[in-house]
Amino acid sequence: MKERTLQILDTLIREFIEKAQPVASKNLLELGHFDISSATVRNEFSILEEVGLIESPHISAGKIPTPKGYRFFVNELLQEDKTEGLVNNIFAEYIANYKLSKSKENIFDILSIVAQLSGNVAFTIIENDKTLYLGLSNVLRSPEFRRDPDKAAQIVEVLEGRERFQHMVRSLNLPLNDVKIFIGEENMLKEISSCALLITRFETQNIQGSFGILGPMRMRYGFNKALLKNALKMIN
Repeated sequence: MKERTLQILDTLIREFIEKAQPVASKNLLELGHFDISSATVRNEFSILEEVGLIESPHISAGKIPTPKGYRFFVNELLQEDKTEGLVNNIFAEYIANYKLSKSKENIFDILSIVAQLSGNVAFTIIENDKTLYLGLSNVLRSPEFRRDPDKAAQIVEVLEGRERFQHMVRSLNLPLNDVKIFIGEENMLKEISSCALLITRFETQNIQGSFGILGPMRMRYGFNKALLKNALKMIN
């Protein structure tokens, strides 16, 4: 069978696989792979039909592969090296996105656990400076902030402002997988000078960022530090 005939068969089968529609000579030429006339394509179709590799599903329709045509395509025309390379790239990109998505879900789950157990705000800043936090209501219910709504409002403003908070965290030069504690005026933002901040930095194969606890200075420091260390184990 001539090389051109094989190329036409290959193109017809790939087009049918892609669109699930019979392929006419006009359709095939519109793909731009062949510099020949419609009559020449129809002649090639006749050759392929005679040997049982393609067929017409009904009169005046285009052509579709037969089971024999698919078998010939798989055995003789399929270029596995190119196909495997393409699939490998697509699969690797999908897996990378999947792992990143799962890592973010995992961090959010850990965030929820830390907020519940600490009774404070648990926060994380991950890729692209995305800030997530849970447990703000825990802090707002604390006696010291119920007595001083202005201080409570300042904490809300810092967390919701995000950019200033992110800038502060980036400037802390945090140790990897170790917890640092900032108390009162040691915090770089005066709005949270009534608070204590426990924070750490993590880095995994899929994601990196910081993770911490923010709450009143009247907090269980040892307990919260241990919480963050356990959170790091779960993240890593």
